[in-house]
Amino acid sequence: MTIYIRSLQQIGSSILISLPVDWVKKNYLAKGKNVSVETNNDNSISIYNNNQEEEIKIEFSYQYNNSELGVQNDKVNNKDGEISSVGKDTKDIKILLNKIFGAYLLGYNIINIKSKESISFEDSETIKKSIRKLIGLEIVDENNYNINLQFLLDAKTLNIEKILNMMNSMITGMFRETIYSLDGKFNLDLKKKIASRDDEIDRQYFLIVRLIRTAIMNKKLASILNLSSIDMLDYRIAANYLETAGDLITELTAYFTEVKEDKQLAALIRKTGYSLEEMQIYSIEAFTKMSRVKAFKVIENYEEFKVSLSELKKNIKSNKDILINETSIIAVVNIISCLDKLAKCWIDITDLAKPTYLIKP
Repeated sequence: MTIYIRSLQQIGSSILISLPVDWVKKNYLAKGKNVSVETNNDNSISIYNNNQEEEIKIEFSYQYNNSELGVQNDKVNNKDGEISSVGKDTKDIKILLNKIFGAYLLGYNIINIKSKESISFEDSETIKKSIRKLIGLEIVDENNYNINLQFLLDAKTLNIEKILNMMNSMITGMFRETIYSLDGKFNLDLKKKIASRDDEIDRQYFLIVRLIRTAIMNKKLASILNLSSIDMLDYRIAANYLETAGDLITELTAYFTEVKEDKQLAALIRKTGYSLEEMQIYSIEAFTKMSRVKAFKVIENYEEFKVSLSELKKNIKSNKDILINETSIIAVVNIISCLDKLAKCWIDITDLAKPTYLIKP
């Protein structure tokens, strides 16, 4: 970042300053062109080029790899056309997919994949299957030698709080159904359903990361979305905790199959789960509404949770039937670990609204 010092000039009733020549040239501005001037809440101003290019492009060169060709080295260019070459084996297609995901998360709107040789059906299908995890990224053109991807959503119309609430709503349903499954009606299809919903949460998480990174690089977009720098940081952290919570709930469904027959243990797990459910509801409300009252409710629920978790741990020591079954005891230990990690997710989200260290015991 370069800092320029300018003296205020007055012509008539107008106060003027000159713009840095380098900035003017870089944005292809000239006499008669319009710029946007925005006043910020911190008493600063922002100047934007109205004609700023928003279709940031990137290109990857995919080359068929055989015994004669060998793997190509990556070639890196600037943001208007980064070019990298990869081979065809499994390792190299994963590298290509990682680059596509990275370009998506960095805010590239157009991603082109080019090849000198015909792209195989298997690789084409692998790419298509993978990009389904990236909301808004679609194939707009495809032939034997090219696959052109484009982000079709308008970032200005997205609402990061709504996306976060969507993630939270899905996690609420996942956790509730997982906990209630211990009432003796555990369905093996539940594991598949929970895993599928976790994939959807990942898609929403990727979209939030992309939106935040784009807003960081494009201050005009950040202003339109009404996101300050601290807002973007907090939403990024909160979204990460929600994504982690989805993974933990998916883990729980696997462990519950080992303990669902023990009615006493299942009842204790459900009791612990009820405290967690309330913690989740209050933590997201505390964060999105910046409510100190909701934040304190999370702390109250956390105390109840710790008591329930303590009873669960005592049950392991006193229940000899479970101790005999090595698989079950491992499952219970893992369940306790997952529940504890979930609670910490909700506490950490709450800390974004009110740090817990300010609360005296």
